[in-house]
Amino acid sequence: MPDTCVDRLSCGTHAPLWINGSHPRVEDGVVTRDVCGHWSNDCCYFQSDPVNVKACPGNYYVYEFVKPPSCYMAYCAEVRNISINNPTVTPEKTLDEAVHIDPCYNYTVLDEPWRATNYPYAEKCDAKVNFVGWYRLFIEGRNAQMPETCVAQYKCGTVAPLWLNGQHPRVKDGVVTRHVCGNWNDDCCNYEFNPMKVKACPGNYYVYEFINPGFCNAAYCAEESTTHMTTSSSSLPSGIFF
Repeated sequence: MPDTCVDRLSCGTHAPLWINGSHPRVEDGVVTRDVCGHWSNDCCYFQSDPVNVKACPGNYYVYEFVKPPSCYMAYCAEVRNISINNPTVTPEKTLDEAVHIDPCYNYTVLDEPWRATNYPYAEKCDAKVNFVGWYRLFIEGRNAQMPETCVAQYKCGTVAPLWLNGQHPRVKDGVVTRHVCGNWNDDCCNYEFNPMKVKACPGNYYVYEFINPGFCNAAYCAEESTTHMTTSSSSLPSGIFF
C-alpha cells in the first residue's frame, strides 16, 4: 500500500485508500495503522477503520484489510523496491500466533436475547457462569455492546442489571479498563465490581473480559450496537457515496 496521498479517481475508484503512517519493521511485529481516503482535495477526507500490518522476512508486507465504510472506496497498491532490514533474532510471535493471542480474534460469542436492556426479569444470574477469556455480545445475531448508561432494575433478565461505567475505547486505545455498575435500590451504581478489560476491534465491535459478579441476581446487559469506529466527521459527497 502507498503511504503517501494518492490522487482521487485513481486505483479504479473515487476515493483511493492509502496507509497514513510508515510501514513497520520485522521486529515491530503486528502494528495498527490508520487508513485515509482522498476526496474533495483533502487527502484524508475519509478515514476508514484502522488495519493491522506486518513486515515479513523476504521484503514484503501483509495487511488485515477491513471493509471500507462506504462506496466508492478501494485499497491502493504500488510496486516498490522494498528492503526490509531483517533482525538477527527470530521475532517473538508469528502473525498466526499474534492473531490467536489478540482477543479481537479469540473470543466466545454471547448471543442471549434476555441480555437486551428491554428484556424483563427472567431469573437470570451471571454468578452461575464460569467466565473464561474474552466475549463478544450479540442480540439474535446482531452486533451488540454493553450499555454505557444506567439500565432500569429488573431488566436484562435479572434483578440488578450490569452496565459499563465509562466510554468504550477506540481501536487505537488497545485494551483498556472500565468499571462495571449494577443498578439496585434506586442507585445506578449500588453495586460496583472489580474493573473489567475492554477492547475495540477493527470491524466495529467490542470484546470484554467478563468476570463473575459474585452474587445473584446480577447479569451483564447488551444493547444493539450502532457504533462506527471512524474518526472522520465529514459528510459523504452527494450522488457518489451510498
